[in-house]
Amino acid sequence: MSPIRALLAPAALASVLLVGSPDAEAASLGLHRVRVTSEAAYGAVGGQAKPVRLTLDPRLQREAERLLARSGAPEAAIVASDVRTGRILVWASRGNRDFVAEPYAPSASLFKIVTAAALLDGGHANEGTEACWSGGEHDITEADLDRRGGSACTPFGEALGKSINMVFARMAKRHLDPDDLRRMASALGFAGDVPIDVPAHAGRVEIPADPFGMARAAAGFWNGKLSPLGALFAMQTIANGGERVRLVLKDPGVPVARVVERRALDPRVARTLNRMLQVTTKRGTCVKAFRHADGTRALPGMAVAAKTGTLVGKKPARMFSWFASFAPADKPEIAVAVMLANDITWRTKANIVGRELLEAYFAGSRDERRGR
Repeated sequence: MSPIRALLAPAALASVLLVGSPDAEAASLGLHRVRVTSEAAYGAVGGQAKPVRLTLDPRLQREAERLLARSGAPEAAIVASDVRTGRILVWASRGNRDFVAEPYAPSASLFKIVTAAALLDGGHANEGTEACWSGGEHDITEADLDRRGGSACTPFGEALGKSINMVFARMAKRHLDPDDLRRMASALGFAGDVPIDVPAHAGRVEIPADPFGMARAAAGFWNGKLSPLGALFAMQTIANGGERVRLVLKDPGVPVARVVERRALDPRVARTLNRMLQVTTKRGTCVKAFRHADGTRALPGMAVAAKTGTLVGKKPARMFSWFASFAPADKPEIAVAVMLANDITWRTKANIVGRELLEAYFAGSRDERRGR
């Protein structure tokens, strides 16, 4: 696949897209007043009043804004990056402020990525490790955790893509402590600052000290708040073989150079996570989302690594829906994170929106290749 073209000079005819009206607290962080022309994008970064040229891809940014508007979610965000360089391709938000850079939603089952990485990194599991469980589909009880064996078993390599709560809760309780999860959350971008050239909120991870609370947190039950930017960075890091590549939103005027901040994961752990995340779209929680209404497969012949998450919150009442992904899994080009804070009655989920953005990206790449 060919890379997206470098941004050209701005055109006279502009299409204006707004990324929410930030409130006083959020005005100093994130991106505001985005303006997209046919060839470039501009926006006010943080508390700055003067807009600057951005690295966004105009075609893909417009598509992301269209998808968010169609979703009907009261609050939502999409962010995407070029995996190799960290160039931000999409930064789109819906609501009264910039939700890309804000840890607004619970991380839900996306946090299983952190737990899986900690288990693999500590040598406590591999793809073939058998994990058995009972219960835990919608909640986790102490009785479920303490029960020996279980009525169902699976290789650990299948558990992430199928988002099996009890596998992660039990294995975390047996092998990990809260500091293991906190360290890995920080390394992957779930906690603390994400390396980027604009100000953004830090992610928050709250891991209880008691074994039962830690086990629930390890499975994704109410363990803090994650921004779409943090979710994107985690997927980009895995796609880059464990290297933390700095994200870039402000157009430097030259092609964005790849800057590796440091290594977050051993390359072998990153490769294993990549394979485990591919299960999501092949036979896991995204298998239906990656089929069109007529039964044909989306992105045929392409392996897609992904993770989904869903959790219902009360104040306000929201059904939080997550999708984080990179593709192609065997030679990653683009990473994507989608967060929808839906009303309890909803139109679509984040995995559909994310799939459609991936389809738009790769359709554009094919068009560029044909046009040369």
